[in-house]
Amino acid sequence: MKKSNILIAALVAIIMILLAFIGVLVYKNFYDGKKNPTEEYYDNKCLAFGVQNANASKGQIVFIGDSITDFYLLDDHYADLPFACYNRGIGGDTTSGVLKRLKVSLFDITPKTVVLLIGTNDINGGVGDEVILSNYRQIIDEIFDNLPGVELYCVSIIPQNEQLQTYSEIDVATTTEKILRLNPEIRGLAEERGATYVDLFSAIADANNRLIGEYSDDGLHLNEAGLGVWTDIMMPYFTEEREK
Repeated sequence: MKKSNILIAALVAIIMILLAFIGVLVYKNFYDGKKNPTEEYYDNKCLAFGVQNANASKGQIVFIGDSITDFYLLDDHYADLPFACYNRGIGGDTTSGVLKRLKVSLFDITPKTVVLLIGTNDINGGVGDEVILSNYRQIIDEIFDNLPGVELYCVSIIPQNEQLQTYSEIDVATTTEKILRLNPEIRGLAEERGATYVDLFSAIADANNRLIGEYSDDGLHLNEAGLGVWTDIMMPYFTEEREK
């Protein structure tokens, strides 16, 4: 091999090593150790809950779940109730996420009533039925074990609608099948432990088991009309419960 070819090969090798080294530095400076936005939001919300807990009253109502709950302005919908409703929803959360944060979300303020709606992000993320149900069972068990006498309402996973869907990566036909499989199982878990199953799904689904258009703007979350249906369903439970 000519000396010039050897020098060129050596130069190329040096350049490749330098590029790899620069790539490592860029990764460490900009990505290493950083959380994705969903994880960061989860952590920040949990920190906020801890701060809010210092001024929260005991024996009230807590709604816990993902973005469907997170976007629910409870003070607007339950202003007439003689007790507080605390929102412990976190956008992007899953059954495993709820399971990890039960203490700061619920146990530290010992609510009298808990409303649980979770599972949509598990389904859309491809988590298996067995894992979802196992997590859900653990959530129910821990709530009853740590909050004696609590009234627990397990709300059905809500339908979705591809006609409105802005989340194009979600196969709504597949997720609908999964929701229809899981909701009866959730009902069974609730009834087995003495919780109340709330069938929100049937109230907001059309004949094809899709989320009715007037109740959502994106096919996944509830708008004010959809949240109003949820409120109308929950209110009699709360009124009856407090009159006992």
